[in-house]
Amino acid sequence: MGNLNISLKDTSLIIATYNEEESLPFVLDEIKEYDFGEIIIVDGHSTDNTKLVAQSYGATFIQQDKKGWGSAVLQGISASSLEYITYMDGDGSYNPTAILEMKSLIKDNDAVFSSRYKGGAKSPDDTFIRGIGNKLFTFLVRLLFKCKISDALFFYPLFRREILEKIDLRSSDFTLCLELPAVVHSNKLRYTEILSIERERFAGVTKVNAFFDGLKILRGMLSLRFLI
Repeated sequence: MGNLNISLKDTSLIIATYNEEESLPFVLDEIKEYDFGEIIIVDGHSTDNTKLVAQSYGATFIQQDKKGWGSAVLQGISASSLEYITYMDGDGSYNPTAILEMKSLIKDNDAVFSSRYKGGAKSPDDTFIRGIGNKLFTFLVRLLFKCKISDALFFYPLFRREILEKIDLRSSDFTLCLELPAVVHSNKLRYTEILSIERERFAGVTKVNAFFDGLKILRGMLSLRFLI
């Protein structure tokens, strides 16, 4: 499982959900031993029992105010209160052991990012189109923003709360995945990247539309380029 001697009492975990009543118990059971200081679930108005599941585990449950996955994450960040902030999806595809590795590296960094592809690894969630899309967006992020990352569309970071005073995150959609490393790099903050093998989702189906969400990310990336 990893080194559970690493404390996460000073870490806020954010989970964005929408109809995750099947998978959320798996996620919350799996991270019990990690003893996060706070778990904040930002829900996109689920029509199932996601809220009851979250509350039964003692997590803070918040209804999402604005549309978009990025908006949910930013709302969770605003609601968090601890020194470090991380994020996981509610479908069970994130391996929590990566948080322990990130926490061990954060002492020398302002942010640590996870990659599904570092060292030639692959993601089980990739179709042919998704695989090509991820490579294309990562290439563009490295080209436009000079970020030294190998996976631009995997949002699994650990970062210091204090850097929020130096960066202004604003993306309401999946552009947030690449916005965080882009602004961290542009502000000359310290960061590194680790490998985190993505797992098959425990239940449910993906909420990502490769074509339409890809267009939104491309548009957001170009807008971000003019802001940075």
